[in-house]
Amino acid sequence: MSKFQAALTTIEAFFNASPKEDSAVAARHELPAPPKRLILGLMFALVIYVIVRGVAAAAVRTFLFDELLALAVASQSSTRAMWNALSEGVDSQAPLFYLIERAVLNVLKNKQIALRLPAILALPCTLTCVFVYVRRKSSEFIAFLCAVLILLTSLFHIYAVDGRAYGMVIACIAFALVCYQRVPSPIWTIMLGVSLILAELLHYYAIFSMLPFWVAEFVYILRARRFRWQVSAALALGPVPLLLFWPWISHLRALLGPHIWTHYGLSSIPLTYGGFFLTGGAFGFAVVSVCVVGIVGARLLTAEGKSGERVERDPVEAALLLALLALPFPTALAVNLMHGAMLDRYLLASALGVALTMACVMSWARERVVLLFAVFVFSSVAVHEFTFWRSVHSLRLDNLAPPVEALIQKAGHPDLPVVVSDGVTYLQLAYYAPPEWKKRFVSLEDSEKAVKYSGTDSIDKNLVILRPYMPIQVDALLEFVAAHPAFLLYVEDPGAGFDWLPGYFSEVASSVQVVVVEANRKVYLVTMKAEASR
Repeated sequence: MSKFQAALTTIEAFFNASPKEDSAVAARHELPAPPKRLILGLMFALVIYVIVRGVAAAAVRTFLFDELLALAVASQSSTRAMWNALSEGVDSQAPLFYLIERAVLNVLKNKQIALRLPAILALPCTLTCVFVYVRRKSSEFIAFLCAVLILLTSLFHIYAVDGRAYGMVIACIAFALVCYQRVPSPIWTIMLGVSLILAELLHYYAIFSMLPFWVAEFVYILRARRFRWQVSAALALGPVPLLLFWPWISHLRALLGPHIWTHYGLSSIPLTYGGFFLTGGAFGFAVVSVCVVGIVGARLLTAEGKSGERVERDPVEAALLLALLALPFPTALAVNLMHGAMLDRYLLASALGVALTMACVMSWARERVVLLFAVFVFSSVAVHEFTFWRSVHSLRLDNLAPPVEALIQKAGHPDLPVVVSDGVTYLQLAYYAPPEWKKRFVSLEDSEKAVKYSGTDSIDKNLVILRPYMPIQVDALLEFVAAHPAFLLYVEDPGAGFDWLPGYFSEVASSVQVVVVEANRKVYLVTMKAEASR
């Protein structure tokens, strides 16, 4: 027997070892399973809760930069104008996302809720799919616990109330997992293809979330020595929208690619795993490592059946789940080879994989360990949600513009324009400020200088492209300083990371004087040299 086989036998013996106590003692320690109706009722309550909570969070949360881009595209007067905005590179999501947002915006008057409603409704779909997927091989209680575990991840804390396509993409992938679990049934195979197509129509990077399905099907072909052409055809349909919209993608790459603002390498992967749980890379990587061991033990190693025979596990599902967890590696490699943008939110399918594979981990554990884990999950969610509802005193919008306006009023010089140093902050102020302040706020762009001082010109280019589709003031840097020898400069420290103007003005201006400071906000009075405009 080889060393590997001996080690494998030892591991199997460890996992399959019977408890040391006798059967009578063991019986006393077994926990009664909750009634099925109770679990289903709790699952229904969970779905209702996340919808109500999502609406409340959407009502009070201001739009972020990316959400405002989506709003600008979806709010165009016609579908043709929307297509023009996308073809020019105003935003980077796939077309179906904007059609959905446009439809919801036409129904609801409250834009804060309307833009985020698709994501709010997508999360209950994801939770339901997790429950249905896990319940096929585990108890209702474990399935419910895995669904609640989603509430500890960024899928809930960030993307459940986000006017972007990520929540809907994950809902499509979660439904595709349920469908793949039930192939080759014709109806489930058809729905598998449809769900993957919808995911790709919502976001171009959804193609990477399809990799686990291809890996699993390849393992099935090797193991069964049988080719399921219907399933393979359904999986092949997923990337088709990517081919149809490749000209738009190529334009975006040419526009933003040379100095893209995000840099992602293999060293970023641990931080990505940590980001799923809003914590550090070490904790996230440790959780994923436990999940990998759980898959190996529950789906790859053999076990004894009730009659003593050896029961083979499921290598196809093991391949599917392992590929889900490992998704950041091939995605990072592919994106870097293509010189594209890469962000943690493109890899949210891995967070979904963690929730699913926790069922494998808990399949090893005795009832008391599962109960202890459940207490940890439920109490963590309860504490976080209690903190959230304490912070929501009313459903009124937490507008970020009034404090900035009050600070600038303290600085005096009401006749001077206010340059907002960071383009991300500027767009938010330009959207939420009243009309008189919209005219006073301005953003300055100069791609060459932006690259020199910050290493990227993505925001500068984005605002210039956005200008015809949204009422914003984005002026060329040299033209502005030629027309305004003195102006106020508003700076937040730390900001979004794109405020290169303070460094530039400190070198070329005649004087940069702090006139008012409040917490992390500063207002400078900038006086330019006569030759600075040349």
